[in-house]
Amino acid sequence: MVLALSLTALTAHAQDGGAVSGVVINSFDGKPIPGATVTVRGTTLAAQTDSTGRFELKNLPAGDQVLRISKSSFAAAVVTDVRVISGQVTTVNGNLRPEFYEMEEYEVTAEEFVQQTEQIMIERQESSSMVDAMGSEQFSKLGASDASQIIGRVTGVTVVGGKFAVVRGLSDRYTRTLLNGAEVPSADPYRTSPQLDMFPAGMIDQVMVSKTFTPDQPGGTGGGTIDVVTKSFPEKAFIKFSAGTSYNENSNLKKHFLADPRSSMTMYDVPSGPSALEEQYYNLNAAPPVPGPASSAETPARAAARRQQADAQANLLRSLGTANFAGVSQSSPLNSSLSASAGNTFTLLDRQLGMFAAMNYGRNFRFAENIKLSRSNNQGVVDKSGTEDLSNIVTDYGVNFNLGYKVTETLEVGFNFLLAHTADEEARHTTYDYLQSSPGETLEQWQLHFTEREINNYQFRTKLELPDVFGSELDAVLNLAKTTQKEPDHRFMNYFLDEFGNARLGDAGLPVPQFPSRYFREIEEESMNAKLDWKVPFELAGRESSLKTGAFLSQADRTFREQYFGYSQSSGFTPTDPNSYLSNPAYLNYTTTYLGGIRTNYNFSRIINLATGRPYTASSEIMAGYLMADLSVLPWLRLIGGARVEQTTYDIDAFREGTSKLDQTDLLPAISAVVSLVTNLNLRLSYAETVSRPSFRELSPILNYLPDRNVFARGNPELKMSDIQSYDARLEWFPSPGELLSVGVFYKQLRNPIELYQVTLDGDDVTWVNRDKATLMGLEFEARKSLRFISQRLDGFTAGVNITLIESETALTAGEYANKTDVDGDGNIDFVTSPTRPLYDQSPYVINLDLSYDRPASGTSITLSANLTGERISLATAQGEDQYEHPPVTLDVGVTQKIGKHMSVRFGVRNLLDSEYLQTYGSDADGAVYQSYRRGRTFSLSLTTEF
Repeated sequence: MVLALSLTALTAHAQDGGAVSGVVINSFDGKPIPGATVTVRGTTLAAQTDSTGRFELKNLPAGDQVLRISKSSFAAAVVTDVRVISGQVTTVNGNLRPEFYEMEEYEVTAEEFVQQTEQIMIERQESSSMVDAMGSEQFSKLGASDASQIIGRVTGVTVVGGKFAVVRGLSDRYTRTLLNGAEVPSADPYRTSPQLDMFPAGMIDQVMVSKTFTPDQPGGTGGGTIDVVTKSFPEKAFIKFSAGTSYNENSNLKKHFLADPRSSMTMYDVPSGPSALEEQYYNLNAAPPVPGPASSAETPARAAARRQQADAQANLLRSLGTANFAGVSQSSPLNSSLSASAGNTFTLLDRQLGMFAAMNYGRNFRFAENIKLSRSNNQGVVDKSGTEDLSNIVTDYGVNFNLGYKVTETLEVGFNFLLAHTADEEARHTTYDYLQSSPGETLEQWQLHFTEREINNYQFRTKLELPDVFGSELDAVLNLAKTTQKEPDHRFMNYFLDEFGNARLGDAGLPVPQFPSRYFREIEEESMNAKLDWKVPFELAGRESSLKTGAFLSQADRTFREQYFGYSQSSGFTPTDPNSYLSNPAYLNYTTTYLGGIRTNYNFSRIINLATGRPYTASSEIMAGYLMADLSVLPWLRLIGGARVEQTTYDIDAFREGTSKLDQTDLLPAISAVVSLVTNLNLRLSYAETVSRPSFRELSPILNYLPDRNVFARGNPELKMSDIQSYDARLEWFPSPGELLSVGVFYKQLRNPIELYQVTLDGDDVTWVNRDKATLMGLEFEARKSLRFISQRLDGFTAGVNITLIESETALTAGEYANKTDVDGDGNIDFVTSPTRPLYDQSPYVINLDLSYDRPASGTSITLSANLTGERISLATAQGEDQYEHPPVTLDVGVTQKIGKHMSVRFGVRNLLDSEYLQTYGSDADGAVYQSYRRGRTFSLSLTTEF
């Protein structure tokens, strides 16, 4: 950051003249115009636009200049009042009207350049695949703080758990996440895609979602490919700072916010979390034995062995130390956010050097109080019901640095570094005051959970033009990443309370874990992704076409360690204060009772009687090669086709539990057509075959805890890769720059789709399985248009809508159908159940609406946005009703006002309606409740300065 700011300041004085750059587009269809001439009035300086419509004029005299833009068959345009500043680059947009009849040149005044939305539309129109995208201009208006909130506004995309994208009804496992075109690994043991909330919006230039497969994309996709493009070096120097705060009516400024007693309750802090487990205590599969009483015939050898046993148990107790098991009421502050960025492009050794640097920090307090809970058996009878308090303190920070240099006229190199770090402190208290099996008793469950995730991503890229080799172009990217997830000292305590307030721990009727327990888990993964693309342009019947080939290599190595410790004995435990169980340092050692001679008894107040380690190591290698052609067959027909070959190898070693392997080679063909019905109206048709791979954890033959579901899941070494056949058609109309109207249909056939599956309704047996097959079909509609076509009074208003309707289907097995209908074996139908059901995580509809108003003269911008998402299966079961999630309807509003030339203030309200978040047994929102609560409205205020 210091380097960025220094260079920004220094280079402002390093150049004698200024520069002007921009893009020239056709005002009729929004396409870029190559070969347009841009001149500076009163000088001999001139430039021509390239194939993307871009131009650059260097060494211009400082002051106000006038540009003239012209090309044959277009009416010339003059742009006045172009302010040229020494050492800086001024950006100017140009629109040329097709010259249908003779007309004079017209004159406009240069305004602030806002081309990104229009440029994204141009890129989408020219893309070889079906692409949806959103740029920083748009998600700034929506108040999105990270990539997950951005992607949730894209047509046909929903976000599950605030982190993972579901594209066209297919869960995150069918989506590949890229960073600047290279794949990013996941630190989550249960997911193949990284958490999108780890990418802050301040570092993102645009998010692109490719919904159809072309051979130059990763083959492990079925729903789509998400490319998070970070901000590159700018065309002119800038420095930007932003600070903000927010208030949620359910979470902030609360005196009874549930939190770990050790959590910092301040607006600004970087939590360190509990202490890590000592290396010697990982991979234990049994706790040190506790010595029994001294024998009347004690021998020196037995006495020494008993002493060693006592010391080993005490050493483990002391190493783990005292611990809190329950959150306590604390006062929560406001949320906070900070960000800063700087960048510049300047001349080094007569070549352009661009640089961008940014940092971000955020701390958010979230509290859901009195969550309604209910658990039913396979006959629909409520087993237990109660309430839950759940809090999260989420602290994240990140750094992004981007560097690019044009070494020669034909060679460009670049480097990008991204650090994203998130810490989540969770406290949970659940009380079931109705227990069918134990009338008059209550079940108390406490958890304290600290999770820390981090991505360090290093990306090297180069672009080499080879004019002497068929005019071809080489693009290479090398991506090195290290991801970690640490969960030190995840603590559980479950116990029954009778009507007199007496606690019962270790009861067989308690949910797992039945003893006060502590988990330590660490995941570390290092990965390398490298790809090389070679593109050879040529002319086909006088029209631009190209051949493209390339290779891809991905390697990853993961180390997973998990260690469980369970305590016994409960003397001195106060049920009203769960933290009293292990708060006394005296509990970490033993006392002795001397019986005479060599006879000594060892007395423990607390004993670790269970210890289980479930480690595994895993490695993967994916090698791929492809060949594709992009052919302009006719003036109105473009064909894109080819094939990709991918070889997948997985090796997993779970030590005591066994091994898993996966070795498969796939041929993935794809073909698509773009039919230009008129200049700005495209019909796209596509067919492709892709695959989806299981995660390391899903293939590992181990049983461990699934935090987001509060259940234990067993891996499945027999899992197979999924095969997907996709058919797509879309009609796109670009009526004018920045505007769009499109409608599309899609159909997918899946073989061996993977789902999380609950074998028994009580949740004791959860695993991942392959369904035999499934189908998915849908309809997408998207429109974005200025409302000035209705009336000039609506100039400045823009409306956007995207709607996706989806239907998926997978057949129930004979056993499932029997378990879900004749649940008690009496031969009578107990539940009316279809022989098919939707896929896991698939919503039948997704609707996004937004209305924006921009008034450049006053610097005012207002955006109103809404999201409606249909119910989706959150957990498929073998017995009884599946569990469904009913996402709440969200309505957000944001107002941005510029103050002077360099400052702006933004006020926003998220979740205006505060609709209920609901999970039920079965798809009916009025059915048996699994859980329900409201998240509360969030009011935010931020101040931004930019120079």
